[in-house]
Amino acid sequence: MEKARDVLIRASEHAVLMGDFMLTTADGAQVSVGDVLDQPDRWHNTRFADPLDPDHDRRVAVVNLKSGTRPALYSHRHGGVRFELLRQSARVQVGKGLRIATTDAVLQVLRERGELFDFGEGAAAYVAAGRARPVTQDWLTDHMGRVCEFYVVKTRKGADGGEELVEVADDAPLAVARAVLAKHGERGFKALVAVVTAPTLRADGSVLDVPGHDADSGLLYFSDEPNPLKVPVNPTPAEALAALMFLWRPFSKFPLVDDVARGVVLHGLLTAVVRAALPTAPGIALDTPAAGTGKTLLARCIGILATGNDPAVLPPADDDAETRKRLFSALREGARVLLWDNVREPLGCAALDAFLTAGTFSDRILGVSETATLPNRAQFIATGNNLRLTGDTCRRIFLARLDAQSETPYARDFDFCPAQRIEVERTRYVVAALTIIRAFIVAGRPKLGAGRTASFELWDDLVRQPICWLKTLVAGIDGGDLPALDDPLKAAQQAFDQDPETTKHTALLHAWHGAFGDMPTTVANAVRRAETDDALLAALDEIGGQGQRINVRIVGRWNERHVGRRIAEMKDGQRTGELRFERGTLSRGLTTWIVKRVAAVIENKPTKDTTPTIEASRATNEAADGGGSGGSGGSISGRTGVLVSEDDDVAVFLP
Repeated sequence: MEKARDVLIRASEHAVLMGDFMLTTADGAQVSVGDVLDQPDRWHNTRFADPLDPDHDRRVAVVNLKSGTRPALYSHRHGGVRFELLRQSARVQVGKGLRIATTDAVLQVLRERGELFDFGEGAAAYVAAGRARPVTQDWLTDHMGRVCEFYVVKTRKGADGGEELVEVADDAPLAVARAVLAKHGERGFKALVAVVTAPTLRADGSVLDVPGHDADSGLLYFSDEPNPLKVPVNPTPAEALAALMFLWRPFSKFPLVDDVARGVVLHGLLTAVVRAALPTAPGIALDTPAAGTGKTLLARCIGILATGNDPAVLPPADDDAETRKRLFSALREGARVLLWDNVREPLGCAALDAFLTAGTFSDRILGVSETATLPNRAQFIATGNNLRLTGDTCRRIFLARLDAQSETPYARDFDFCPAQRIEVERTRYVVAALTIIRAFIVAGRPKLGAGRTASFELWDDLVRQPICWLKTLVAGIDGGDLPALDDPLKAAQQAFDQDPETTKHTALLHAWHGAFGDMPTTVANAVRRAETDDALLAALDEIGGQGQRINVRIVGRWNERHVGRRIAEMKDGQRTGELRFERGTLSRGLTTWIVKRVAAVIENKPTKDTTPTIEASRATNEAADGGGSGGSGGSISGRTGVLVSEDDDVAVFLP
């Protein structure tokens, strides 16, 4: 009776159903929670009666055994209750001299339950609310007490006056929790890279739309949906354009200034749905001339698409060390989107640059003398008014500008809220984005974007190249609601052109070359020449000016830091050559500098139109698919809708 009462208390007060709790099926049969857990393929998505009111309606509850985390039964009675399904707690003995045996026994229980993961190097994590959370000593001690029944063996006097051994309940030992967490690389938990709450793609482009832990990618797909949407495996180019039209509709009212800006935003959307599979990906920055233009709303929309929730806003850090701490802390809490809102200073520092090009990120855990290396699968977004990127950050974050062409952009009226629309239909927008990438893959991965983005090679394959492919498809469509696009990588060159360091260095190279040609000279000699050369004086003063004089050492360090950096020469919008500093021979023990000029080589080659038509791409698609993808063809125009097949729950985007 005491055990039965304990089972009912757990069910009613804690919404926990233990292994011997009996459930009532829709046809009135009885089955234990333990049997349900032992046969997930049979019982997943099956209807049951409410556990606490089995005589009311036998189809009011449904079992979800493939959510990606702890199995549960959701009942629509009592306002909706989620009951966690648990096996019986394992019994583990503790006592003097048993710490090693107890640790091994607890580890075995934790491995069998599969609720904890190795998260990077040195860290352990559990999954809650669709995020990876750090396992601390206190949390693990509490968790051990829930999954294990600890006891000690003691002696006491029996009824006959002799001694007998009895088992006495005991608390979970903190020392065992410490020992488990200290076993870096020896815990034997499944490796976790990131948690996703919607379908995604693996790094090789294959579809991941089955909830649960994926051993190949290290991703955990968490979903409470009984029948989550599937991703079309072989979509056609026409379906890709229909998906683009559907995906872009919530973003069509944002006043993006040009095709590159639209390409950058589309990079943000496509990256949001595959970032967990990519070791690195460039960030996105949203820039406006005035407050109220919509940059933060647009950033929120991208964040909601990535995780299903509004991203937490982080204020920009003041220095490199603080930047590193904030980025690491966010990763440790399982953040998938990092939003730095209203950046006021030029954006760029060593810690941020390293973060954006690192598949893992290391730092010391605050409050303890431990260092951890965590997977970095977070999408970085920054916003600001007249935002500027500096140094190498220009190639790591792509900037999109919004301009409402209004004195009061904050007073504009919209007929719907983009963030709310994406939140309500998030899975369909995710599937639309994945449909675009899959269509590009099925079409043979045509490489239409020149080069390959350094440090972001896999991102280039799965995000940038599909955008360049879409650009050519959209260019062949007259009218409609499809956005005009351009290569998002062009935003990097635009950022470099606006970078204060680039501007100063360009001016110095041109002025120095104009004054000395290819003759080597010292910085001191250049400063003397500047007394009669206004262009050289202005360039040197921008770099090393101190009051009424130019600091020779500052200019010299500048040249050393930028030696070999190439700056393009432009005339009438055409590249005519490039300039760069090189070291010359020493002159009286001092370094001399030469501005090397290399003229551009212009080749006269016949041009050829390589823009693929929808028909040509479809032919490639059908050849790769063995004679047809089974998708819809035809032109794209007007509005689109989303149909869901009742047979296989595959989202199909139709014109």
